[in-house]
Amino acid sequence: MYLCNPNTYINYHCNIMKKTIVIAMLMAAVASASAQWFDFSNNKNRFDLGVNLGMTGLKCNYQAFTWGASLNVYGVYVDFLYGAPAHKYDNHVVPVMYNDTSITSINIGYQIPVLPWLRVMPIVGHCHTNAGLTDATTVNVEVNDDYSAEMYHDFDVRSRRHYFNYGCGLIIQPIRWFNLYAVYSRQAVYGGLGISLGDVDW
Repeated sequence: MYLCNPNTYINYHCNIMKKTIVIAMLMAAVASASAQWFDFSNNKNRFDLGVNLGMTGLKCNYQAFTWGASLNVYGVYVDFLYGAPAHKYDNHVVPVMYNDTSITSINIGYQIPVLPWLRVMPIVGHCHTNAGLTDATTVNVEVNDDYSAEMYHDFDVRSRRHYFNYGCGLIIQPIRWFNLYAVYSRQAVYGGLGISLGDVDW
C-alpha cells in the first residue's frame, strides 16, 4: 500500500505508454506496409485467455498491487483485477493497526485490429476500493482445498468508494498462440500475457 502521487507516478507511466504506442505504430507501418489495415474479420473466432499484473487505484487515496485475469471473445475484451489488503496475510502477530485497502476493478473493451498482430483497445470500467484497518493482533486460519492452512488478520472496512474507469490498451501478438498486452487507464496501469485458443489470420 502506497500513497498516490499523481504529479509524478501517473505522469511517468502515461509518458511511457504514449511512447510505446507510437513506437509500435511506427514498427507496424515499416514492417507491414503491404498488409491489410483495420481488417475486423481478424476478430472472427478469436478466443484469448490472459493473466495480468499492475497497480490500481491511481486516482484514489491509496494505490495497490493487483492481479487478475482477462478474456477476449470475438474482439470483446473483459478483465478483472483484485488487490487484497497488504497486511491481511502477514504472518506476524503484533499490537498494531495498519491502514489498509482492498481494490477491485472490472473493465470491458473492444479490440481494434490495426494489423493481424497489432490491436488497440479502448476500455471503460469500474473501480471499487475498501479502506480500513487491519488488526495485526487477530489470528484467523483459512484451510485450503489441499488441507494446507493460511493465517490472516481481520480487516475492518471504514469507507467504500466507487470510481469510473476509462483508458486504452495495446495488444501485440508476436507468435500465433501468445500475445502481450499493456493497459493504461485513469485508475490502473497493468500488463499481461495471453494465450490465443482461437483461429488467427496471419
